[in-house]
This record gives sequence, C-alpha cells and structure tokens, in this order.
Amino acid sequence: MSAELNHAAPGVDSTRLARVTRRVQQDIEQGLYNGAALLVARHGQIVLDLCAGFADRDAARSLQPDSIFHLMSVTKTLTAVVALRLIEDGVFRLTTPIADVIPEFGEAGKETINVYHLLTQTGGLPIDTPGATTDVIADLERYAAWTFDKPASCKPGERVAYSVLVAHSVLGLFMQRASGRPFVQLMQELLFDPLAMRDTAFGPRADLMPRRCPLAPAAYLSRLGKQAAAELAVTHIARITGYATHPGSVAPGGGAFSTARDIHRFAEMLRRGGELDGARILSPATLALVAQNHTGQMPNQIFKHLFPDRRWVESPAYLALGFWGRGSTPTPGPFGDFNSPRTFGGIGRGTTLFWIDPALDMTLVLLTTGLMDEGDNFVRYSTLSDLVVSSVVDHPAYK
Repeated sequence: MSAELNHAAPGVDSTRLARVTRRVQQDIEQGLYNGAALLVARHGQIVLDLCAGFADRDAARSLQPDSIFHLMSVTKTLTAVVALRLIEDGVFRLTTPIADVIPEFGEAGKETINVYHLLTQTGGLPIDTPGATTDVIADLERYAAWTFDKPASCKPGERVAYSVLVAHSVLGLFMQRASGRPFVQLMQELLFDPLAMRDTAFGPRADLMPRRCPLAPAAYLSRLGKQAAAELAVTHIARITGYATHPGSVAPGGGAFSTARDIHRFAEMLRRGGELDGARILSPATLALVAQNHTGQMPNQIFKHLFPDRRWVESPAYLALGFWGRGSTPTPGPFGDFNSPRTFGGIGRGTTLFWIDPALDMTLVLLTTGLMDEGDNFVRYSTLSDLVVSSVVDHPAYK
C-alpha cells in the first residue's frame, strides 16, 4: 500500500485526512473491495494519493498507479462533456430532437425526445435491454437501433428513468451523425488528446490491456447472506467484460477504460471551469449550467430496481446535466452528507466514482477493484466522501 499525504496543503487537516487511508485499508482487509486508487485534490493540489490492494486478487497482482480500470458508467460523463462541447461549437443544441438527426429514432412516439432529455435521463429510454447480446451492445449503430421501434416509458421530461447503457449509445450515434465524424474520433480529438488522457480509450486498446484490472466480485460477497448479490455481480461482470473488451467496442454509456490519473485530470478540468494546462474543453458558462439540479423533485426510477430492500426513503434524483448531482438535502447516493449542493460527478457499477465540489474547490477520484453490491457501494462512496470533506477546516461558509 502506498499513501502520500500533503501535510502542507492549506485548509486541509492531514491528521483527519489520514482517516481515509485507514478506512480504505480496513475495507480491503475485510474484503469489501479488492483494491483502490484514490486521489483527492484541493485548489488543484493533490492532498491524498493512495494506491492499495489488488489489481487482481486471484492472481495476487498488486494495484499500481497506472493500472487500467473499467470505468463503467463514469464513461457517460466523458460522452456528456464532448456532447456539451459540440453544443458550444454550434453543431446542435440541448433542445435539438434526436429524430432531427436520426429520423428512424422518432418511431413509436419518440419524436420529441431531445439531447437534454438524454443527458438528464428523462427521455424514458429503457433502463435495461434484455436480450441485447454483448456484441450488439459493443456496436454503436446496432445498439442504438435497438430503441428505434420501441416506445419510451414516459413523456419526455416526466420521469427520471436511468438508462444503464442504451440512451448513451443513441446519444453517441446522434453526435456522430450530427458532426459527420466517428464517435471515437470526437472523443479523442475533443477530450482525450487535449487533456493528455493518454491511458483512456473505448474498447480493448492493445497497449492498455496488459495493465487492465479484470472484473471480479468483491471477496465479501462470498459470505452467508450475500448469495443473490454475488450471483448478480457475476452476471454483470460477464456482460460488462463481454461488451467492453469486444474487438472494436464503442459503448458510450459504459465501455471506456482509464487510470485514476487520467480521471483526475478530467475532474480537475471540470473544477477549473473547463480548462486545464491551457487546453480549453468547455466554457465556464457550460459548467455553471452543468452543476445544477436538472430533475427537480423527481425520484430516480432505477433505485426501485437496485434498492428494494434497503428501507431508504424515496428521494429526489438530483441529476446534474450529464452527471450525477448532490442536491440540497442528504439522500442515499454517491456523494457525502457534507458535500455542497452543487457537487457533481460520475459513478460506475459498484467500482468507480469521481466528484467535483465547487464550493470547496475540491475533487475526488476513486477507482476500485472488486464489484460490490450497489447498496453497499453507495454507503462506501458516501462514507469516504464524508471523511474527505470533513478534513477541510477552512470551509468557505465558516471562514
């Protein structure tokens, strides 16, 4: 285990921040997850850089700072940023109907679903796509076409129905057709290259795969009482590995690979209002719009599938524009009780998290190995986030 604390970081109590290191070590020892790469930064300075546990527990392969992770649904935020960049460039607008560019999508009453609906998960596209094989999910055009003859589950803007994968394939195809450039080329030229995210890619790029952390259930799922969660994890692992590592895979909703360092650069660009090291990706005006609650008081319908037995009170989804949001009140979710209301970020199935807290001028990146039960994962995310935020001793509201 390696953990570097910046004891000179202004406004951060390093003694308090050390609790994060101890908690991660304890969690790994207890088998809650297998390994973790964690980066915390304040005002652009890294205050905690932790790498612990296993990239592959079964093979006793230790996690390294350059280990490659399946990003899961953190991928959606990469796609969202490039979509927002294309809006800034005048290629389309948030209110452009998808059917204006993909006419066949407008079948079955979906003609008014627009870009904003896809970015806020309010388009009513399917939460899941039963029967879609991994080779179809890996194919941008074929998977987007899965939706063409199917009706939406609600009127656009009426409900938050978090689409795990297919909505972002529709968005990716829309971006490709509207711009006249392949989706992967857009991602490379408008995001990965300018930000020097050299270890980030869609699909199984040959130079990255030797460093890939294979997906595996967290060790604790083998315990008594966790059989259903373990079986679900195994099912999801087979599916995710299948489409993400399929040759030529392009899955804008969950198929990217990256490192903690690259996602840290991505998060820092967002914290800085869209620019890093002279590379301007987005405007501050766009980020000001992003970091808002765009779904009002509507609950997130996917929680009914994920957490039926958690006894959690139904609460607002608080989705930001293309990201998860924190909202104004504590809710079961990926961020901590102490994060500010404009906090936004991304999460991926049982393993990945990053957030930007604009009020604290702070970022966190957590990429882990060992797929957890999603409810346990949300508790893990919010606990670590609280430990991080409560290490800040010059909170702007209390200066």
